[in-house]
Amino acid sequence: MTVVFSLEAPYRRAYELHRLTFGQGGPVVAIVAGLHGNELNSMHAVNLLASSLQVQPPRGTVHLFPLVNTFGGDEGVKRWPFDDRDLNRAFPGDPRGTSVERIAAALIEHTEADVCVDVHSGAPHVRELPQVRAPLSGRELDLARAMGLPLVWRRAGEQLDGTGLVGAWRRAGRAGLHVVGGRGITLDTEHSGTLARGLHRLLTHLGMSPAIGPAETVADVTRVEIETHRAPCGGFFVPEVRVGARVKPGHLLGYMQIPIGGDRIGELRAGRAGVVMTVRAWPMVHAEELLVRVAATP
Repeated sequence: MTVVFSLEAPYRRAYELHRLTFGQGGPVVAIVAGLHGNELNSMHAVNLLASSLQVQPPRGTVHLFPLVNTFGGDEGVKRWPFDDRDLNRAFPGDPRGTSVERIAAALIEHTEADVCVDVHSGAPHVRELPQVRAPLSGRELDLARAMGLPLVWRRAGEQLDGTGLVGAWRRAGRAGLHVVGGRGITLDTEHSGTLARGLHRLLTHLGMSPAIGPAETVADVTRVEIETHRAPCGGFFVPEVRVGARVKPGHLLGYMQIPIGGDRIGELRAGRAGVVMTVRAWPMVHAEELLVRVAATP
């Protein structure tokens, strides 16, 4: 483990940006997790990959950054705790700027690689099927599909994290992928394992590691092939499905009820066949908030 950047802190030990490096030579892959301190699945997935690479070093070089926002991780919060800034909105950073901007600049400097991957968990209020988000076409889409994650979400360029780390990598001429799985604040070892296998398949595709098993992809979609259900009113949402569940038209996805008394005030039913890719985890909702997404399947 190497400390590639440090920053003096006012009331605790210094901040350190840690990098784990496996192998040598090319190609070079950089994988980042823990930009948000409460996204535990991303951290665990990268550490699972690290354990694998210790046993079977890659042909080429893999740089892993399992936890960027160490202080946020210490406090269990998404943002940088000193000024409540989102690290993933600070790129490309500034080596003479605020603490967040200096960390962002250091991360860009030390992730100079052929392929870069930013791994996240879902937000604390939703649970996401392990997925990779990639452009509509091109080499990055080929790399995304090679991961074999359950869901490939093809998105227009302006929707692909244009202001975050992936956008900064792409502007620097590096291939960048955005990977998401599970829910923030909680550790789901099944989702973490799925993410780790996807990262390993990417290395296999690049000729860096031996194959580990078949792809797990069940949906490869754009926005128009995703059915989104939002709350028709405020209330308490009770899901009847889990991420990864296969549904048919008419399948009960969940229902709304009054928080006090529990009277049912509405149901959500699938309008198409597909796989459940997102489920609301925090049940107290306001009108129009996201409840469930269903991705169309062949």
